[in-house]
Amino acid sequence: MACFIKKQCLLLLAFLVSVEPAFSAGQERGDCNKPEPDTDLRHCSFAGKRIDGLDIHGALLNGVDFSNARLSNCNLSGASLKEANLKWAFLIDCTIRKADFLEAELFHTTFDGSTLDGSRFVAADMFGANLNDVRAREVDFHDAYMKDIAMEESDFSRSRFAGCFMQRAVLLESKLTGAYFHDATLTGASMEGADFSGAVIIHSLLNGTHLQGTSFKDADLAKSRFINAHVGAADFTGAYNMPKHLKKMLGKGTKH
Repeated sequence: MACFIKKQCLLLLAFLVSVEPAFSAGQERGDCNKPEPDTDLRHCSFAGKRIDGLDIHGALLNGVDFSNARLSNCNLSGASLKEANLKWAFLIDCTIRKADFLEAELFHTTFDGSTLDGSRFVAADMFGANLNDVRAREVDFHDAYMKDIAMEESDFSRSRFAGCFMQRAVLLESKLTGAYFHDATLTGASMEGADFSGAVIIHSLLNGTHLQGTSFKDADLAKSRFINAHVGAADFTGAYNMPKHLKKMLGKGTKH
């Protein structure tokens, strides 16, 4: 009986080892010279390549090297780029919906003009990245390292920034309505003209931020800190759970 059980366990173990991850199920090994959508391209390198209109949506690209690549008008929607290296890469005017950049290297990566709706950047290194004029609604940036990131004139509505380190981030004129911030660090961030209406910003640091013309209408600001923030002409109409020190800073001359 013991031998039979041992044999069955070994067979089960062999089966589990042989099973491919769910994401790659049914994906054929792709041709690196002629990459196509919905293929496994983990063995490829796009480092330094210049390609216009590259369409590899749904591809498996975990760990792939895209460093210094220039991919304008690309389509990476639904692709898995976990732990991929995109340092200094340019992904201009690309369509990147529901892609997964878990723990990806996005050091000084440029996404300007791209659509990133529903994508996932959890724990990604986004130091100095550029996300200007992007549409990034309902994107998950949980635990991303976003120091010195540029995010101007973009739509980040309903996106999540829990645990993000965003020191000196630039969010000029961006839309963050309904966005979620928890334990986020935005010390020294430039947020002039940004719209945080209905956002949840709790237990976060906004010390020294520039908030001229910023809207926090109906935002939840529980346990957040605004020490030395520049709050001139910021709109806090309907904001709740406002910390006492912020109320004192606002005084009578600011909307609140």
